[in-house]
Amino acid sequence: MNVTATRIRGIDTHHYLAKDLQRAIAFYRDVLGLTPSETASWDHGTEFELGDGSTFGVFKMPNDTWYPCGGVVFAVDDIDAMAGRLEEAGVHFYTHGVMETPACWIAWCQDPEGNNFAVHQRK
Repeated sequence: MNVTATRIRGIDTHHYLAKDLQRAIAFYRDVLGLTPSETASWDHGTEFELGDGSTFGVFKMPNDTWYPCGGVVFAVDDIDAMAGRLEEAGVHFYTHGVMETPACWIAWCQDPEGNNFAVHQRK
């Protein structure tokens, strides 16, 4: 396995799942004053651009699955290689593998302690 292809190179964003997506977006936009991203907003969620260049997002799973989360989203250069490495290690995937969005490829997973995290490749 190519270790370089499966190396975490940083944190892209932090995400929460929303039960009521519009309520969540309104809260972060109107109450906290965050600016929705023009390039990372679609029917099932949006990211908000932060002053330091990072992002924070709220999303609703396409199948309405919800679980408490606040997972870190790790940046990778090769999402397929990293997903393969995680599958080989027996990691639980919430998204049944890699999910494609208009802005990225992402796979939500669970660590051995039950914490949520994702691996993420921007388009």
